[in-house]
Amino acid sequence: MSAELPPLDADVLIGAAQQAAGSDNWGEDMVWAEGLRIMVDDLHEHAGLNAAGVAAQVQDILRLLINRLGVERDIAVHPEILDETLEPPIVIIGLPRTGTSKLQRTIAADPGMQRLEVWRLLMPARIPDLPPGAPDPRIGIGEQFETMLRSVPGFMASHPWEAREPDEELWLMDLAFASVVPSHRLHLPRHRSWIGQHQDYAYGYAQRVLRYLQWQDGGARGRPWVLKSPVHVGQVAVLHDLYPDATFVHLHRDPFVVLGSYCSLIAIARGMNCDSVDLGALGPDFAAFWGREAARGLAARAAIPGLEVLDVGYAELVGSFFDVLREVYSRAGRPVTDDVLAAWSGYDSRRPAGYFGRHEYDPAAYGVTRELVQREFADYLNAFPELTR
Repeated sequence: MSAELPPLDADVLIGAAQQAAGSDNWGEDMVWAEGLRIMVDDLHEHAGLNAAGVAAQVQDILRLLINRLGVERDIAVHPEILDETLEPPIVIIGLPRTGTSKLQRTIAADPGMQRLEVWRLLMPARIPDLPPGAPDPRIGIGEQFETMLRSVPGFMASHPWEAREPDEELWLMDLAFASVVPSHRLHLPRHRSWIGQHQDYAYGYAQRVLRYLQWQDGGARGRPWVLKSPVHVGQVAVLHDLYPDATFVHLHRDPFVVLGSYCSLIAIARGMNCDSVDLGALGPDFAAFWGREAARGLAARAAIPGLEVLDVGYAELVGSFFDVLREVYSRAGRPVTDDVLAAWSGYDSRRPAGYFGRHEYDPAAYGVTRELVQREFADYLNAFPELTR
């Protein structure tokens, strides 16, 4: 590990972040600190990090801590941030690898929508004392991260991750140390269990940061956010509580394909930080996780009176993409103007399928079998037999 970096210790990293930010205002709660400590313990005990992985985690935790301090700094100075009214968003849910990213990014190309670009997700806190009109250094930081990911074999083909394109607001939950991302990117069993009990907190904090990002961009001005994450599939009730007038879109695909593709992505991510990855354990682990989340989502959908959800199968999404987009806008009460169509077509042309290469994988390498899928996704498969073929 670089001599310039502090050790992977929660209290040391908290102190280093406070020194770097010149602040110790963490906000009104300290739930995040419990999550951080559990995560750091797991990083030491279970993640199997190599030296480069330790350094990467230290840098990432410092980034998150410094940004959280920056968010709370600005909210303390500008309490009107929390008065920002969020337009009813379009919320895209669905298991991973079902087309949620393509749908989100195409909709977000519409200038009438707000964009959660990767550089904003990585660095949501403003740079203090930046001169008016000066280039925002956060964009450059995002582009450096993109360059690094482009050097990882297979990563961009499995999940294109570009600094100036939207991605999941799940990354904002990392500021609360209650996001599912770390416990998938690495083996963190205690942290995954802990976050399962704190999703109300995680989603609530993400909404707080959305208000902050909207304030930075001059307010809503009639522009809704388009939100998406595979994790949303199990958190429909939380999302409905926070965004009762949202337009929900649920994408579906054969879970056998979903698991093989997802495990391939996770294997790449873990390989960036660890010398060895137990590939055969990934399939059973994530089949259990996503099967449970899919079942939880079904229960929530059934329990919410009057909840309307647009269900779209992968074949329909691929074969009738623009018809799906029109139906989403119809449900959201938004007009499909010539400018909107041009924006959709422009993104579709810039980023056609396979733009970053073909994502190839073997489900069997990860212990993914049809029997495993039938067992773990029984409720989901029974609920959507036509859309999961």
